[in-house]
Amino acid sequence: MIRFILLAELWLAALLIFAAPPEASCAGESYQIRFQHQLTNKENRAVSDLTVVLALPASCESQQIEELKPESDCLIVPEVLQDQYGQTVHVYRVPRIEPGQTLSFGYFCRARFLDLPNRFEASLGQGKGSAAVPESVRSLYTADDERIYSYCSPQIKDLAGQFLARYPDPLERVRAIHYYVASNIKYSMEDNWDSAPTVLARGSGSCSEYSYLFCALCRASGLPTRFVGGSRLRKALPYEDRVGHRWSEVYLPSLGWVPFDPTLDGRSKGKLSYAGCFFQPSLITFHGGGSSNLLGNAYNSTNTKKELLQRSRIFYWRKKIPD
Repeated sequence: MIRFILLAELWLAALLIFAAPPEASCAGESYQIRFQHQLTNKENRAVSDLTVVLALPASCESQQIEELKPESDCLIVPEVLQDQYGQTVHVYRVPRIEPGQTLSFGYFCRARFLDLPNRFEASLGQGKGSAAVPESVRSLYTADDERIYSYCSPQIKDLAGQFLARYPDPLERVRAIHYYVASNIKYSMEDNWDSAPTVLARGSGSCSEYSYLFCALCRASGLPTRFVGGSRLRKALPYEDRVGHRWSEVYLPSLGWVPFDPTLDGRSKGKLSYAGCFFQPSLITFHGGGSSNLLGNAYNSTNTKKELLQRSRIFYWRKKIPD
């Protein structure tokens, strides 16, 4: 492992020069997007006391939510709640779904997406990583979560220690961690999300598992992280996203929250195209630091009684709105 990190150092400077730019640009463009969380009762008996939770997109640095309205084919009015990370959700409490019945929950939104400069890459080598992290950020976003990070495990602890020792500057360290994860994990979508040590040992994972490992190594080496989730426009309109996407952000004192997406860099030549930026257009529905007290490990939506219900979750990207 140490040998790999030493070899990686020889490549990093050259790779920054030749790293390919991200695939899409959407400065100022606005889209109509509909999200649908649909449940069907396939049992021969009713399913009672069901809870459905939807993460709601909000305006932030990279997007402006110009319109947002809930949509449901039932008469239940959702509760509006926030989890421990400040993520706003709609909570539907469904008393009963009859055999064969289908219910849909979701929202319609108009979102304008903004291209942001890569402040991270512009700050490399300028000594901007030495400022102190606010304690409120450090305490919440470096905490361990055994189901997700398990960064006290020997594998994660040892590897993170190597990054910390070799890269004392936080900006250099997070770049090296991003490069390592993008270079050593192969994309594979399974039925569940395993914790960071399992992903590291297996050498493969989904976008969520890339994020788990990246965040575990960052947190174990003192870098606060959080997840970002939502939907990205992978194809021409109209487009239906049945997968979603998750990436990460690292808090750097001189820059604030900075995006990193080693999943997308897993297939890029330089492995650093998405260090400091993310794919646009992407609808961000979720920010969180770990297991949410409302969403669990999910990032777009979730529901109880999963074993009794057939579920689909789809983002419908339908129309680009002219200025």
